[in-house]
Amino acid sequence: QAYTDAETAYRKALEEKEKPTTSFNLGNTIYNQNRIPEAIQQYQKSIETSNDPALKSKAWYNMGNAHYQNQEYDKSIQAYIESLKLQPEDEDAKKNLTLALRQYQQQQQQQQQQDQQKKEDQQQQQQQNKQQPSDQQEDESQQQDPSNSSQKEPQPKEDQKQSAEELSNEEAREILKAIEREDQRVQEKLKKGTAKSSPPVKDW
Repeated sequence: QAYTDAETAYRKALEEKEKPTTSFNLGNTIYNQNRIPEAIQQYQKSIETSNDPALKSKAWYNMGNAHYQNQEYDKSIQAYIESLKLQPEDEDAKKNLTLALRQYQQQQQQQQQQDQQKKEDQQQQQQQNKQQPSDQQEDESQQQDPSNSSQKEPQPKEDQKQSAEELSNEEAREILKAIEREDQRVQEKLKKGTAKSSPPVKDW
């Protein structure tokens, strides 16, 4: 109830005057109600309308958390990097960037395994098709069906366009190495804890 009341108040304030801090705070209240795509929109709005580097850094950080929650780890990585460009000493952003990179690499490995399995299934299907030519048309249409290619149920996404800045495995590893070299202290702190499923949101 508190979050919905806060959301109403921030929306009224935005009707009266567009302010980056209001958009940022509205994004936080929406994020806490688990409406991730809407929260991302508000963080984006605050970034586009603000001239305050501290606010923009926090908005990028929270946008990174939102994409992380949606398992959009490539976009999450980009957002944390943008946050760190504005505030390079932010240890939370460094820690979450490291977590996002690891998740992204695991996601890529899973995708490669799925692609390999699909390839093997198709080869097996082609072998069967040689023995059953009458069923070839139907089998091929099944092979082209992209449904159920992901192990996890995807979260709703508003933007279906692929990011032009998707990172390759090699690039992700290079960034991860740079982060680990740059800040060993963060790694020491991480020893006692594992990756959190929900990184903390920064309040204004």
